[in-house]
Amino acid sequence: MDRAAYNRCMTPFMKGSKTREQRQFDMCVGAKACSGKAASRDEAERICSLPKEPKQRVSKRKKGASCEAEVITVSQCMLDKIDFKRVMNQNSFQQEIVNALVQCQCQ
Repeated sequence: MDRAAYNRCMTPFMKGSKTREQRQFDMCVGAKACSGKAASRDEAERICSLPKEPKQRVSKRKKGASCEAEVITVSQCMLDKIDFKRVMNQNSFQQEIVNALVQCQCQ
């Protein structure tokens, strides 16, 4: 199917007053039906009704910053935040690391 035919096929799915959710659902149904990924409109509606997989979270980096530079910055911050006097065992050390990461990355 060429682009013009696909656009003609999608037109009825995009027209009309709809809520945001209705428009998203209709666009999904139209895309599945018009691209041939679904054999019928009913099948397209069934596919679009399935719950979506959660997207992988992508860490946001400053433009041009390398991972190594970020790790160095975070580790220095963590060293400043960890209270080594309070660390007595592995569990408390782990908690101190978590607390330091939260302070360094979440503020």
